[in-house]
Amino acid sequence: MESIFISIALGITLGCLDVFSYNRKKIMNRLSTLALFVMLWCLGAKIGCDRELLESLGLLGYRAVIVACGVIMGSLVFLWVVTKLFADVIKREEEGGTS
Repeated sequence: MESIFISIALGITLGCLDVFSYNRKKIMNRLSTLALFVMLWCLGAKIGCDRELLESLGLLGYRAVIVACGVIMGSLVFLWVVTKLFADVIKREEEGGTS
């Protein structure tokens, strides 16, 4: 767990120092998206293979669905707020990186 936090802190530090070019950032963005999809696929496969969890799925009920929907909606609202706050910075970086 410690190595995960160190990696995140190092990534944030390098990002803030603007070490990477725009093209490198685009490549890293695509790689991180791919890694996220693979991780989610593996998580889904693991859940699908767990008979005990699948049998108790009915016990989890509507509360689990409500929590999941709340997390999704919260994430979308947070993304919208962050995008609005940093829209000018993102636009400037995109314009500067394509020229």
